[in-house]
Amino acid sequence: MAMDTKRGSEPTLLGEYLEDPEFAKLLAQEDLILEVTETLCELLEKEKISRKELADRLGKSKGFISQLLNGGRNLTLRTVADILHVLGYKVALTPYKEGDPGQEPETPSQVKQSKSLA
Repeated sequence: MAMDTKRGSEPTLLGEYLEDPEFAKLLAQEDLILEVTETLCELLEKEKISRKELADRLGKSKGFISQLLNGGRNLTLRTVADILHVLGYKVALTPYKEGDPGQEPETPSQVKQSKSLA
């Protein structure tokens, strides 16, 4: 059973779930999906491209794009590559060891926030 360091020896529900390898795997999957979709949405905003325009560039429907970016449809690596390509971007994958905050890369949101604070 996991221990919550803030409340001493009392276990937390999240801690118990995180001890389950299947739950931890699902959480890692959802975390990556969220990061990718947030990044794509931020690029669309940065480039001032609507979902409709993106759909047209990809030869897909606006509904298909909305499902992808809202998490309702599986986002494949090929689809991510296609979206980045039509937006004029490439991606650099930077894995880091889990639990080592010194290695965690900044997300686009964090970069935007740090630039706006400067």
